[in-house]
Amino acid sequence: MKITFIRHSKVDFNWKTFYDSESFDLACRDYDNAPVLVSGSKALSQRRTYISGLKRAEETAHGFLTGEKALIKTTLLDEIPLHSFTSTKVKLPTLFWMIAGRLQWYFNSSRQAESRKRSKVRINQFLDLLEETQMDCTIIGHGFYFTQMTGEMKKRGIIGATKKRLRNEECRIFISNSLPDAGTGQSPQSQG
Repeated sequence: MKITFIRHSKVDFNWKTFYDSESFDLACRDYDNAPVLVSGSKALSQRRTYISGLKRAEETAHGFLTGEKALIKTTLLDEIPLHSFTSTKVKLPTLFWMIAGRLQWYFNSSRQAESRKRSKVRINQFLDLLEETQMDCTIIGHGFYFTQMTGEMKKRGIIGATKKRLRNEECRIFISNSLPDAGTGQSPQSQG
């Protein structure tokens, strides 16, 4: 099975340099609802295309991919959400908000909308779906989600380009002869 992962097109959104907690949360929501800037196009090699439930993934699918496509929208591919790490009126640098929020996610803080444990479950549910279908596909998803998904893919023996930083509209190819069962690291043929 061939899996082509594409990060969505660049989002037409400019982050401010400083935010307080309320304005940072609003900016995260605005980012999720902003349109994308499609910079090129890519012909599909496989028709089945999974996209996240977020606007930027669907816009990328329609603007960036050419050829006949069967879009399958799933929230299992949604970006791992990010929220302010504390409530404060003090304005802090945007990068600080982002790093602190991701650290909270990593340590499963209830302040974040989704914990790292929950993200792993969601990613593995999606990989289980791919295992069930065993069909070549294209996936249009998100950068931070992708870095987490590649770790789970490695556990399942799916090989491909796993360097960390994925640019907008960049494609990564992964190959699996047979997806292992639910993160056990064993292929279905080797069990039993």
